[in-house]
Amino acid sequence: MAKYLPDPKNADNIQPSIIATFPTLVTKSTILEEQPSDASPACTAQTISSQMRHLPYRPDIDGMRTIAVFLVVLFHAWPNWLRGGFIGVDIFFVISGFLISSIILHDIDKGTYSITAFYSRRIRRIFPALILVISCTFAFGWFVMLRTEFTSLSKHSASGAAFIANLTYWEEAGYFDSDSTTKPLLHLWSLGVEEQFYILWPLFIWGLARWRKSLAKFIAISLVVSFIYSVYATSNTPSAAYFSPLSRFWELAAGGLCACTYSLDRVRAVRQGKLGEIMSIIGLALLAIAAWKVTNQTPFPGWWAAAPVIGTCMLLQAGGGTWISRKLLARPMMVRLGLVSYPFYLWHWPLLSFSYIVGGERPTAMVKVGMVVAALALAVLTYIAIERPVQRIQSRTNIVRVLVVLMTAFGLLSCASYFGLLGPRQQNSGVDRYLKALNDVQFPTTQMTPIVYHGSHFQQLNGNGIGSTIFLGDSVIEQYGAYATDLLRKEPHRRAKVLFATAGGCPPIEGAIRLPQLKFMHCAKTTENGMTLAMSSEVDSVVFGASWYGYFNPIYDEMILNGHRFPSQEAHELAYQQIERSLRRLVTAGKRVYFLMPPPSGSAFDPRSMIEGSRFAEMQVRKSLSPFNLDAYEQKNNAARIRLISLAKNSGAVIIYPTDTLCNGSLCPVIDENGEPIYTDSVHIRPKFSINGARYLEPTLRSPQ
Repeated sequence: MAKYLPDPKNADNIQPSIIATFPTLVTKSTILEEQPSDASPACTAQTISSQMRHLPYRPDIDGMRTIAVFLVVLFHAWPNWLRGGFIGVDIFFVISGFLISSIILHDIDKGTYSITAFYSRRIRRIFPALILVISCTFAFGWFVMLRTEFTSLSKHSASGAAFIANLTYWEEAGYFDSDSTTKPLLHLWSLGVEEQFYILWPLFIWGLARWRKSLAKFIAISLVVSFIYSVYATSNTPSAAYFSPLSRFWELAAGGLCACTYSLDRVRAVRQGKLGEIMSIIGLALLAIAAWKVTNQTPFPGWWAAAPVIGTCMLLQAGGGTWISRKLLARPMMVRLGLVSYPFYLWHWPLLSFSYIVGGERPTAMVKVGMVVAALALAVLTYIAIERPVQRIQSRTNIVRVLVVLMTAFGLLSCASYFGLLGPRQQNSGVDRYLKALNDVQFPTTQMTPIVYHGSHFQQLNGNGIGSTIFLGDSVIEQYGAYATDLLRKEPHRRAKVLFATAGGCPPIEGAIRLPQLKFMHCAKTTENGMTLAMSSEVDSVVFGASWYGYFNPIYDEMILNGHRFPSQEAHELAYQQIERSLRRLVTAGKRVYFLMPPPSGSAFDPRSMIEGSRFAEMQVRKSLSPFNLDAYEQKNNAARIRLISLAKNSGAVIIYPTDTLCNGSLCPVIDENGEPIYTDSVHIRPKFSINGARYLEPTLRSPQ
């Protein structure tokens, strides 16, 4: 791939006309040349004039783009590994404000500034790749999507073409809602924020640079006001804070402030000394800390967004001469990847999203790797075959007209599709309800508060009752988060707190090592800290459960306990003994302990088993859907079932049998009375059915008598 990436050495000399912003790649990053400047600490129109003589290329900014885009891409592909990767958007916002403000000030200084020319440059920069990606996404969606899915895509295509995607997603819910993986154009929200910002920003800078003496002061004031609103909105209206341009204004304005102050004597003096090196180190450290510590449950943007914003500002102000800039950010590969960051950003999410939609489940690691590599290859092709040729066209007025007409026409086509004038290739709407069940997961719920306990990330629900219940286990326990949330919302007097000390794929077996360790590195610590929290005085009730039959399956081999690997008889026996010891310890400590047996599971519950055909051909509902046979299921898992019931009784725990509620005798329904699948896959119950069906957990969420 490396030899096909663009070579920055062969790129054209930087022209203001080809500069754009987040994630809109520019052909060459720009910066203010360090010229002798007025000693005044304020960025006035006069000092701007004396400082801004040229806009030479600074390759380390392309390196910053590479970091930003890979943070976003890796977060989208592996959100559990790089939990804070979405801060890459904030890095791009700052770079955007810096570069655009630099060019506006440069043009004002030369006396060539024009609003028309400004938007002409942005159209030629943004539209070509965007039109290509949206149109390809729309066409592929028409081919593989069902009616409800395609209607949603049409709405998002239209809002993306109009640069109001952020407002559309704001209306629909949140960035991390359960449907996010099936929204192929979700990532266009950031383009909406940016273009809304640039409706006023050029006029703002032009007016103040021309009529005001202290431009930096006014930028700083607007930045502070926007930041205060961002902090307020993050605490009170999280979706508005995330998607609103008002709560993001300060991030782009921070880049503008950097541009305005970059060549001041005092800033230049800091940059040229050892403080410049220190600034770059601190800046990069802030980005790393934010990417590692921020999660999709961190109140964001708010206070935490200051870390990537300040970090990016420090890297920009430190200049291109620091060791980090020269040896890391300005390396040829970093620069080349930065040059294709915009199309890379545009392509990556539709490919990942369609891998969820077409596969009907979370794609494997290899599929995700393939999608990321494919997105990078398409980015390079887009850069070479689309972006660069468009920039070389001499008749700029004509190409702008063509691009505007194409974008408008596509927006109108999307609107027509949304209102039903153009339907998808597949018209069998009966399949929709089954596909909608896939990936229908709701943990953590929006009402949950993330807590960190001895380094482990747990979830907490707050009520106004007495005592606390803690749930220990894996994703089978997490599926009851919706039930606990709904019950505590309706009856907050039940409990003071409900805690979920859980992790997907991590059974509450102390000392067990889940394989592969790279993927499940936190399992052992989660179990240990969960037990410690359960033993604390604030907890009086413990729910202990997992997908027990899966772990004690004769072919399951992805766990080690005390040196013995599953499914050996020694490993199983050690696991049973450890479970009983844990339960006894809790009971002895005076806890009210509930041992939760597994709910029924199997391929019959999987919504995909209810459909036949392919998204690339024709999909139909199976003619007959048989209920799940509980007798056969329990017979298959009889050895584990008998042993688990025995150890739970011996320990003094109360045993809960979900099958008594979820099944009718020996048969368990796989769909409800309306034909809706009850499960989201072969193991996990959908949130709304957890709320309505998990009544067997009600005793665990009341105060002890």
